Parts: sequence; structure tokens; C-alpha cells
Amino acid sequence: MGLLGKYSGFRALWTGQLLSQMGNAVFLIMGLWEIQLRQPVLLAGAGLAMTIPAGLAVFGGVYVDRLDPRRLMLWTDILRGAAVALGLVALMVPGSLMAVIIALLGINSLGNALFSPSESVLIPWLVAPEDLAGANGLYSLTSQLANTVGSALGGAAIVALGVTVVFGMDLASFWLSALAILLMMRSVAARPRGATPKDAPRPGFRHELTSGFAALKTLPGLIQLMPIAVATNFAAAAAFTMFPYWVRTQLHAGALSYGLTDASFAAGLVLGSLSVGAFRRWPIRSVAAAAFGLQAVLLGVFALTTAPLWAGVWLFVAGASNGVGNAILFTLFQRLVPDELRGRVFGMLFSLLTMANPLGALAAGVFLHVLPLWWAWALMAATGMGLTVGILAWMPKSAGAMPDAATPAGA
Repeated sequence: MGLLGKYSGFRALWTGQLLSQMGNAVFLIMGLWEIQLRQPVLLAGAGLAMTIPAGLAVFGGVYVDRLDPRRLMLWTDILRGAAVALGLVALMVPGSLMAVIIALLGINSLGNALFSPSESVLIPWLVAPEDLAGANGLYSLTSQLANTVGSALGGAAIVALGVTVVFGMDLASFWLSALAILLMMRSVAARPRGATPKDAPRPGFRHELTSGFAALKTLPGLIQLMPIAVATNFAAAAAFTMFPYWVRTQLHAGALSYGLTDASFAAGLVLGSLSVGAFRRWPIRSVAAAAFGLQAVLLGVFALTTAPLWAGVWLFVAGASNGVGNAILFTLFQRLVPDELRGRVFGMLFSLLTMANPLGALAAGVFLHVLPLWWAWALMAATGMGLTVGILAWMPKSAGAMPDAATPAGA
């Protein structure tokens, strides 16, 4: 926490994102729960709204490298807050709740296509090089902690406060985040990007996309692992799209249990990120393979569980395993990407990893009453084992031990 006192700009960004992401988590829990209560088949539409715009991060990353990421983040939060305000007005129309929730989930996802690559570029501007790893770790943990608390609060908010108050909380979180970014901008100036002379023509958009993809291909083992990772995300999109319906019909629990069970996975991610440092002297390949293998086993056990308490336990430990595996791999990749290419490379990486998410969300609705509900969790377990085998087969032994202090932003 010493970094928050040392760097005022980083402190402002951290505070704003803590509030913003907590508001997002509360709104998401409320939205998905209300949809499954009224029209469960629309969970697929909500999943599509959350996943299709995220694929645009490949283009958002290029704009982040071309423009000022501070201003992109500021206007993204201002406009998302305005969209929630319009949604509040639209609720006055009878029967509009489902459409408003799905539209706002899509707008938020579209904003993330710009916001996520901006974060990966901006944090190195805010802290000294020797503090970068610690700042990345704190920022990532903050995101996961906000999701944990927000998910738990979301279930309680549905019961105690109602839909309109949750909308207001989400609106306030976006505009408080925008205020925090504005304060950050006053303390940290924009940096010139690259060494191109002022009069020289800037490379075209297509060229910048191509250079980002060329850099992406140099990351060890990534191209071979990508199809398995995409399949894993497909299964995860289906599983978590159906999750509120799963909690109600398989665990026979209500909104509060839904929020707490969902929060258990995010809490596991927090623990996993906190514990990554304990493995820093171990080979990256072995730790990542073991983490994804353990996650696969636990998700398989979860698929057979009907008790809410045990379901939360299995998801918690699976989340911790996921946190360790992702943190290790993203740390390695982040350290290998040149600074001037970071926005487009990570934007492209986010887009590739989420390309099958819309299909997973759609499959959740199509197969809701066709296949047993555990099919998506079983597929996640199978692809997790595939990641374990793929890491051992394709990640070079020369990757060595993990660098110190390691959780990257956005892991």
C-alpha cells in the first residue's frame, strides 16, 4: 500500500477503479439475476452483449497507442455513466427492464475495449520503473477484490435496496471514476509516444495492427496454446451466463447465495494473485501447468455439487488456481512486449482470447433446456486439462523461473 502514498496519480486511478469496478459487479449480479427470474432464455442475449463488444479491443489497442490513454479512459467513463442515467429514465417505460439491462451490459463491454488496453499503457507512466511490478500487482488485486465485494453486495442489494438503487450506484461509480481520472490527469502529463519525428507521416492503422500481431507471435507458446484458451473461454462464457439459473435450479438458492457464490470465485482470484510470489523461484511451465490442472479437477467436482456451501468452496479454490496460472503467463508476456507496442499487443490478445465468448453465451441460451446444465462446467474442466498438457508440450523449458513481483495489470 506504500505505492498509494508515494504516487498521487496512481492513487487517484486506483481509487477510481476500485469504485467503478465494484459498481459494475453490483450491477452485473442484479442484471443477470433479474433476467433469469423473468426470462432465462435472455441470459444468452446478456452474454452476447457482454462479449461481442469486448472483441473490439484489438482496434481499441491501436487507438490507445495513437492517442492519449488518459483522455480515452476519462471519456469512456463519462459516457458510460451517461448511458446508465439514460437507462434510469428508460425504466419509466413499463416492461423495459430487460432491454435496458442488456443494452447497458453491452455499452459497458464496449467501453472496456478501450479501457483495458489503456490501463496496460498508463500504469508505467504513473510509477517509477522500480515500482512497476508492485503497482501492477496492486492494481490487479484491486480489480479482483472489487469484483469479490461487488458480487457479494449485488446479491444483498437486490434483496434490500431494489433495482433502481442499484442503477444509481452504478451511475455514481462511473462518474466518481471519471473524477478520479481527471485528478490523475492533473498530476501526470501525457507522454510522447515513440521516436517518430514530428513531421514524419504516422504509420497507417493497418500497419500498426500488423506490427502488433507480429509482436504477439513472438510470445513463447502463445500461438499453439491460443485455440485451447479460446475453447476454455467459450466454455466459461456459457457456464457463467447460465450461472444464476444454475444457482436457483441446481443449488436451490436465492439471490444472496448467488452473489456470495459468484464472489467466491473472484475471492479465489485474489488469493491466487497474492500467492504468486511464493512460486517465483519455480519453473514457469511447471507452476502454470499445475495451476490449470488443479482448476480443471475442481471445476469437474463443482459440476457434481448440489450444496451451496461446497459449491462456493470448490469455486474459491478453482479461482485461486486460475489466478496463479493467469498471473504467471501474463507476467511473462507483459515483460516481453516492447513498451511502444503494449497497447495494441494486449488489445489484440484480449480480443483473440474472447473471440469465442459470444458463441459460448449464445450456446448457453440455445442449450438451456436441451443439455444438462453441467455441460459447460465439464467442458471447462476438459479444456483446462488441455491447457495443462499444452503448456508442458509447447512452453519452452528456457522460460525458467518467474520474475519477481509479478502480477500484471489486467491478469
